[in-house]
Amino acid sequence: MPQYQTWEEFSRAAEKLYLADPMKARVVLKYRHSDGSLCIKVTDDLVQWHLKYYKILNLRNVIVGDLET
Repeated sequence: MPQYQTWEEFSRAAEKLYLADPMKARVVLKYRHSDGSLCIKVTDDLVQWHLKYYKILNLRNVIVGDLET
């Protein structure tokens, strides 16, 4: 299960996975309040992409910036 370090790399890989077969692709979000981490997993049952954030404030800035472009 490859784990990405940056949102840009992860979003490109997730988009490619989704565009390959939109009916099989799914996303799982898992937030843990105890340590403030957010885990995002995109899969089509053959390939999995994984991204983990430990500081939710950084994620908010990344996603808002990505949506504006």
